[in-house]
Amino acid sequence: MLLIPLLMLPAIGFAAVILFLRGGLYKLDRDGESLSTATNAPNKEPPSFSVIIAARNEERNIAACLKTVFAQDIPPDQYEVIVINDRSEDATPEILREFVERHHNLKIITVTETPPGISPKKHAVSTGIKAASNGIIVFTDADCRVLPRWLSTIGKYFNDDDTALVQGITSYSYIAGMNEFFYGLQSIDFLSHGVIAAAAIGADLPINSNANNMAFRKKVFEEVGGYGADSRVTLGDDDHLLQRIWKKGKASRGYKIRYMANPHASVETVPTETLPALFEQRRRWGSVTVHYGARQVALLSAVFLFYLTIPATAAASLFDASFFPVCLSLLFVKLCGELALLIPGTRLFGKKRLRKYILPASLIQLPLVLAAVLTGVFWRFDWKGGRMGRRAGAPRP
Repeated sequence: MLLIPLLMLPAIGFAAVILFLRGGLYKLDRDGESLSTATNAPNKEPPSFSVIIAARNEERNIAACLKTVFAQDIPPDQYEVIVINDRSEDATPEILREFVERHHNLKIITVTETPPGISPKKHAVSTGIKAASNGIIVFTDADCRVLPRWLSTIGKYFNDDDTALVQGITSYSYIAGMNEFFYGLQSIDFLSHGVIAAAAIGADLPINSNANNMAFRKKVFEEVGGYGADSRVTLGDDDHLLQRIWKKGKASRGYKIRYMANPHASVETVPTETLPALFEQRRRWGSVTVHYGARQVALLSAVFLFYLTIPATAAASLFDASFFPVCLSLLFVKLCGELALLIPGTRLFGKKRLRKYILPASLIQLPLVLAAVLTGVFWRFDWKGGRMGRRAGAPRP
């Protein structure tokens, strides 16, 4: 039957993507040690940072976040912290005022409304960037915790003038009382996004990023026109900025993008606590992928097409038993590909304890990704107390 060999073509495309990313991860692994142990050049001024945090209704998290940000091992005069109070309706403003009284390097900017047709998150962080006094912008989120050597380690990666953007590790912290299996599944799935981001940067085709542990030069942000036309895209501000800087660097051969696989600069955030909340989060992530660059979309489309063949062959096997071994073969290819990335990825990120969740997460991830991407692209999703589409102001069913 000709159909069965044709169904294996997406598997070949998936394998090619995995090999491409594995090569990037290998390159990153080889380059990481020298960057992690780098010291600032002699007679060179230490870098100064502007930490940008957008906060909307974050009364549960913002105090713990700021305590870790202000516990850095560098002098307070070397960094400022800018928190954008983005239309908060809870106790976030009161908590921020308490911190202002104790920290002279903290600025508070209050956003009362978002211009029509602009993503609220992009508007908030762009406002913070405009107010920044220092040359290196560092992003984190209000629900994150950072380590004392976070900023000093980031500074090592900006040791040369060519580095434009640095992306770091983010992982989930455990919430007391959460089901450990549910936590493990989320953690390995979330880690896989970081591993792919690292591998893609190593392969010089950046795909995704994470704004809760990301740093870039302010002058580069201005040179690429900020978020530009991407300002209307509701989410994905980190991904779009990463790809815009990469495109500029490819054209000018002047910018470097680096992944910071260094445990001292890792960031922890909290997982979602319920399955519906997890699905909404993945829908939000899936909604941005169609706005990526052509090469990034082509690579992700190859993976998505392969994923679609698995339930397609499973459904076909109900009518023709010859499709059943094909379905099992495709599942085996999927698992092998994930192992090829996650085994070295968990070692590189110091998360070997999560390897036991790879197999069950692989099975659950398949329907989750397919449903999340399709509904995230074509329907509205919940975010920060509102219903939004993938473009700000765009009507959605």
